[in-house]
Amino acid sequence: MPIKRFLLPLGLILTVSFGFGQTSFSHFPPEELLQRISAEGLRAQMAFLADDLLEGRGTGTRGYQLAANYVRAQFEEMGLKPAGVNGSYFQNVRFRKIELLQDKSSLTLKHNGSTRILTIFKDYVMGGDPVSADTTAEGQVVFVGFGVSAPEFDYDDYAGIDVRGKIVAALYGAPPRLPSAPGAHFSSSEQKLRTAAEHGAIGFISIWAGKTEQRTPFSEYVRFSRGPALRWLDEKGVPNDVQPKIRGSARISSSTAAIMFEGARKSWKDALQAAENSQPQALELKTSVSMHRVSRYSEVESPNVAAILPGSDPQLRPEYVVFTAHLDHLGIGDPVKGDSIYNGAADNASGTAALLEMARAFSELHPAPRRSLLFLAVTGEEEGLLGSDYYAHNPTVPITQIVANINMDEVSFLYDFQDIVPLGGEHSSLGAVADDVARHMGLTVSPDPLPEEVYFIRSDQYSFIRRGVPALYIEEGLQSVDPQLDTKKMQFDWETQRYHLPSDDMNQPFDFNATVKCTRVDLAVGYEIAQQTERPHWNAGDFFGKFTKN
Repeated sequence: MPIKRFLLPLGLILTVSFGFGQTSFSHFPPEELLQRISAEGLRAQMAFLADDLLEGRGTGTRGYQLAANYVRAQFEEMGLKPAGVNGSYFQNVRFRKIELLQDKSSLTLKHNGSTRILTIFKDYVMGGDPVSADTTAEGQVVFVGFGVSAPEFDYDDYAGIDVRGKIVAALYGAPPRLPSAPGAHFSSSEQKLRTAAEHGAIGFISIWAGKTEQRTPFSEYVRFSRGPALRWLDEKGVPNDVQPKIRGSARISSSTAAIMFEGARKSWKDALQAAENSQPQALELKTSVSMHRVSRYSEVESPNVAAILPGSDPQLRPEYVVFTAHLDHLGIGDPVKGDSIYNGAADNASGTAALLEMARAFSELHPAPRRSLLFLAVTGEEEGLLGSDYYAHNPTVPITQIVANINMDEVSFLYDFQDIVPLGGEHSSLGAVADDVARHMGLTVSPDPLPEEVYFIRSDQYSFIRRGVPALYIEEGLQSVDPQLDTKKMQFDWETQRYHLPSDDMNQPFDFNATVKCTRVDLAVGYEIAQQTERPHWNAGDFFGKFTKN
């Protein structure tokens, strides 16, 4: 993109971007601020957070509390103001722990007069019900494509079908023709369950099939799905994001779905092809299902950790740029090669290290940025973005004064990169900020190379977006400084060999050139947002602009 810069008085730079057809003042941070981010600082933070002593930082565990105490001490040593509750750095979150009693629960298919009792963790995965200890859902199965109703994109899988009192079955994901971020939104389980309930369904079955299954076999998905689930509780003890009308839910394999499609007016193969072609579809199957769930509940607590650096501008100080990273990981789990501690070095000691080192860099800057900065290490991300969702619904500063969120999850560590992917940037004025930072740092900006992975909804920025706050999650692109590297293969190999495994520890190779660069990108974007007089805003008519702060 051709750029012309003109020197102005007082060191201001006027940037004219012909690609955007607009003129804006650049607020790229001073070099001394960027240089405060070092490989040594990031490595040291990661080494402590990913140490076996912290036992994988599972939500609600002793190891997580040790990590939270460490972050709190770091914030206090930096001189940042407490931004938790009751004058502390902590915001404790109550969770309901939901355990499915497998021996008392079941999923049964009735097809062509025969009954088939399915096997959990082979044919299906099922979790406990978040609000009722004993539930049953029985009814005919209706296939509804992706289970997406998106009239704003002229797409509706529920058009012309009555699912009241029935059990809907839908493919994981969203129609490929939907834009990346809205498609990710409609892929979320919460959105699909909400849509099913609004149409009168009493049960929901998610189908793991197609390209999703090709990327991750169902047997591999099962590995991530064992164990209890968590939901945060409000002051009345009600769990978040519940749909009481949905009396049963499960996720099934492609082979189980093929059985359900036997005798239907559309074959299973044709249904998958129609989905790949983004064709809305709905049809009744000649299969009925009985889902029985028996659940056991307990409670745990785990804190978010929050601190504020007050802004230097009296007019902008009441507004906040929020930096987030999830502090939790998976804790202690099934042993792999004799190791049962899931250290989470990349996921997400790296993001928390970036959060801490940015907070330290900003705390040493004089004057401070014009807007206030809020640094938030959240709990429960691995359980479904729970800590950030709780904070977004119970913020310790007014939600209307949170102008933007910059989230860091698995800060770049595999290879030194030449391009960035600012997920969410195309939806708000934050995209122009990311573009400006990229230009100053000699980087290019690329679109999401893997929209089918729905990364946009898989980390904590989504919690703020759902509450109407413009947000960015900036990843490295696939362009490496070393052209000999097969970056896509490197990412795939890491996902299959280390993601959510004990081998995500400090013994793996890290390219800290990438970690430093990515942290500086996030710092620079946040700095520019904090310095701009104009408040960030959603683009006119943007899909996510409809989510309001209330």
